[in-house]
Amino acid sequence: MNTEEDQRKVLRDLADELLDRGTSIRITASGYSMYPAIKPGNTIIIKPMPPDELKCGMIIAWKRENDLVVHRLVLAYESDEKRYYITRGDSCRSSDKPVTLDMIAGRVEAIYKGHRLVRPVKIHPISERRYRLNRVITILLHYLNKLT
Repeated sequence: MNTEEDQRKVLRDLADELLDRGTSIRITASGYSMYPAIKPGNTIIIKPMPPDELKCGMIIAWKRENDLVVHRLVLAYESDEKRYYITRGDSCRSSDKPVTLDMIAGRVEAIYKGHRLVRPVKIHPISERRYRLNRVITILLHYLNKLT
């Protein structure tokens, strides 16, 4: 295993295995897509959950090829007798592509901001104006971080 991508896939597979066995996992957030609810460096606890508990507005984790995406569930719908879920980061320009139930790893149970425990707030719907404001703030933070 040479590449960072290979290492990320191994870690993602381990996380999948733990969640499939009913064990919660703790990971460190690395991006700004869920700003301000989750900031880079925050520790988040992802807990497995039964599919019937999925509710719009909650923050969930879903499986991508080499990692987990942690975004807010904004829509659930059925098509061709299959259920699909749409997520979106709180500061993202647009929604993610639909995911299926087998791709959902769990929900965010807790967020640690330093040593302070914060329960995620279920927000639904988020206004388009709020998404734009969060996006502008994250862009400014990104540039400020480059300057320091």
